[in-house]
Amino acid sequence: MVCCLCGGNVIGNTDMIEYTSSLFKKVPAYMLEKRNQVIMVLFLALFAIIFINLFKPFGSDKWIEDGKYKDTMYLVWSTALVTIGMLVIAVSRVIMYRVSRRPDHNITYLNYILWVFLELVLLSGAFTLIALIVGKNLNLDQNLHLEVHDPLKVFVEAMRKTVFIIGIPYFICVLYFSYRERSAKLKALMNENIGFKSSNLISIRDSRGVLQLSVAKENLLYIESADNYICIWYQKNDILKKQLMRITMKDISDQLADSNIVRCHRSYMVNLDLVKVMRREKENLFLELCVPGVKEIPISKTYGENVLRRLVPIA
Repeated sequence: MVCCLCGGNVIGNTDMIEYTSSLFKKVPAYMLEKRNQVIMVLFLALFAIIFINLFKPFGSDKWIEDGKYKDTMYLVWSTALVTIGMLVIAVSRVIMYRVSRRPDHNITYLNYILWVFLELVLLSGAFTLIALIVGKNLNLDQNLHLEVHDPLKVFVEAMRKTVFIIGIPYFICVLYFSYRERSAKLKALMNENIGFKSSNLISIRDSRGVLQLSVAKENLLYIESADNYICIWYQKNDILKKQLMRITMKDISDQLADSNIVRCHRSYMVNLDLVKVMRREKENLFLELCVPGVKEIPISKTYGENVLRRLVPIA
C-alpha cells in the first residue's frame, strides 16, 4: 500500500516537472512572426468592437446618455476606447517582435504568458486613467457601482472586463496560428513526397507542383486528357478508380518521361507494361490492356512510331 502511494506521488511529480519544463521552452517561431502579430492586433480590435456593440457587457450602454444618436455615439465611443487599447497592444507587439529578432532571444512560454499579462495590466491601467479623468461624464459612479476617485476599485473592475473581452480573441488567434502552421507542415511533408520513395511508385503533381497522387506502377492504367485537366485511371483493390487533376498533357508527359507510361495519342497516355494486345483496324491502331473493363486506347500517327519502338524493340 505504501509503495502504491509512493508510485502515485512519483507519477504526479513527474507530470508536474514536465509541465514546468514546458513553460521554459521557446515559443514557436510562428507566434512571433510580424504577419501573425499584425493579424492578432487587428483581430483583437475587430472582436472587441463587435463584442462590445453587440452585447454591451456590464451595462456599458448606460455609459452614454439617452438621445437620438445614442447607438452611434456608443459605437464611436467604444471604437475610440478600443483604438486606445490596441495602440497599447501594438506598441507591445512591436517590442516583442524586435526582441524576437535578436539571435540570442529567449522568449519562453512563461515569458509570453507574463508578457500577455502585462498587456492586460497596461490596458486596464489605460482604462482606469480614462475613468479617473472623465469618469463622471461617463456616469461610472452609478453604472460600475464604484467610486471614480478610488483607482484600485476601478482598476480591478477594468482588469476583469479586459480579461473577458480580450482573452477570447487571444485564444482564438493562438488556435488559428497553430492550425495554420500544422497545415503548412503537412503540405510541405506531402510535397517532399515522404513515404513515397519506393521505386515501384509513381508520384504525380498538379500544375502548382502539389503532390496529388502516388500509385504503384502496375496499378496506373492510362491517362486521359480533358481540356486543361487530366483524368488518371488506376486500380485500387481490383476496382477501377479515377482522379481529376488540373495539369496539361504536355506537363504530365514531362513528369513521367522516365517511366513506361508514354504518350500514344493527343488525348491519351498509356502504361505499356499493361498492354496485352495491339491491333490494327483499317488505318487505326488500338491498345488493349490486361485489365477487364478498360476501354481500348487509340494510337495516333504522331506518337505511333515511339509506341511501336517501345513495344516491339528492334535488335
